[in-house]
Amino acid sequence: MPVLVSHSPADEPWAHWISVSLRAAGHEVRLDPADSAFASRLAEGRFSSTGPVLVLLSAEHRGTPGDWALLAAASTLVGRLIALRLDGDEAPRALRAIPCRSLHGLDEEDALELVLAVAGGIRREKLRTRGLPTGSRW
Repeated sequence: MPVLVSHSPADEPWAHWISVSLRAAGHEVRLDPADSAFASRLAEGRFSSTGPVLVLLSAEHRGTPGDWALLAAASTLVGRLIALRLDGDEAPRALRAIPCRSLHGLDEEDALELVLAVAGGIRREKLRTRGLPTGSRW
């Protein structure tokens, strides 16, 4: 069950770091750069995943109050939508009813711990299939 990371183009470095970190922990990750139709795509469930949907929020995000209201009300996202704040700005009013966590001011270790927690932890079954060839004694 892939993790979807929706982000503004300006927050691409954060999205990339989160993607690499989650993949290293065994998760499948899809990045979705936010454009004018991002909220509709997410709310309509165009992504077949039932996994978490992480929306990276910053002052650079161009989401409108209507976009945030659409996401907060989308039945396809109930229990899956999590906002991650990247700066000191508050989450948009419409998103305050969903889980919202802040990466702002955290060191890398604490940020990684938070990202793994909201994505469902380390997927050990995925990690076991990587690395050594089948049949290895190590």
